[in-house]
Amino acid sequence: MDSLKSLMDRKEYDLVIKITNNSVNADELFYRISALLATGKYQDALDCLNNNRDILKSDLLLLMHVHIETLCILGRFDEAYQAVKYYEELPYESQRVEEYLKELPNLIRLEEKKRFSISGLDEDELNKKLHSEDQDDILMAIDSIRSRDINPYLSALNKIMTDFPKQSIRSFALLLLVQKQVNKEMKFKSMDNIINVNPSKLEPPFIGSDFNDFVKEMSREFKNPSLSENAIQILSSYIIYIYPQKVDFDNPVLKVALYVIANEYLQSKDSKDLELLCSEKGVDLDEATILIARIKDALDNF
Repeated sequence: MDSLKSLMDRKEYDLVIKITNNSVNADELFYRISALLATGKYQDALDCLNNNRDILKSDLLLLMHVHIETLCILGRFDEAYQAVKYYEELPYESQRVEEYLKELPNLIRLEEKKRFSISGLDEDELNKKLHSEDQDDILMAIDSIRSRDINPYLSALNKIMTDFPKQSIRSFALLLLVQKQVNKEMKFKSMDNIINVNPSKLEPPFIGSDFNDFVKEMSREFKNPSLSENAIQILSSYIIYIYPQKVDFDNPVLKVALYVIANEYLQSKDSKDLELLCSEKGVDLDEATILIARIKDALDNF
C-alpha cells in the first residue's frame, strides 16, 4: 500500500489507475476510486464502486461516504437516496455507521438544493456570485464550477484566495483549483501571510491512507462513537483551515488535543483532566495547550 500512497501523494493518478486495474483488495480499490475521482472520472469511479461493493464493505463507513459523495457529484440524487436505503437494510455494524446513516439524507438534500439553485446560472452570473460578500453564494458557485471549465473564473477565485475575510472560504477556493490541477503561480492568504502556490503541485487533503489510518486509530482509542465522530469533524475542519499546511498525524499531541476539544464541545462529564491525560500519553503539556488553542482558534474563525 505504501507504493500506491506515494503515487497518490505525487498525484500520479493515472499510474494508480493502471496499477489497480485488476485489484480485488479493498485498500487498493479505494485508492483506485480516489484516483478516478481526482482525475474527474466520476462515472468510472462509481462503476468501480458498484462492481466491487461486497469487497469494499470491509470499510463500510468509508464506502458509504465515497458512494454518496460520488452520486452527488454526478447529480444522481434519487440514486443517492436509494443507496441510503440499501445501507440501512444491511446488518448492524457499529454506532458510528448508524449515526452517519442518519445524517446522509440531510447531506444529500443539501447537495441537491445547492445543485439546482445554481446549476442554471451562466458564466456572468456565476462570476457575480463569486464576487459576492455572502459566503453561501461563493460556496454554491464553487460547487457549480467543479463540472465546468475553470478558466473563466480564475480571476474571481484568485481574488477570493487573497481578499475574502474568512480563511475557510479562501481555502475552499484553493481546493477547487487543486482539484482542477491549475498549473499556475498564484497568491493565497494563509492565515495572516500571503504565500505563492501552484495548485497543480499541491497535495489534496484527505488523499491517501494517513488520514484514514489516523481516524481508525483515534476511533479505537476513544471508543465512544459520538466523541470520535465529533473529533473527526473537528480534525477535518482544521485540515481545511490550515491548508496547504499539513497536519502531523504522527504527533501524539494531536490525538490528545482532539480528545479534549471534542469532549468540551459535547460537554462530556467523563473527560480526563488535560494534565493527567498528557502524563498518561507521555506528551508535553505546554505543547498540547498550544495546539488546543490553535485548533479552537481555527474552529472559531472557520
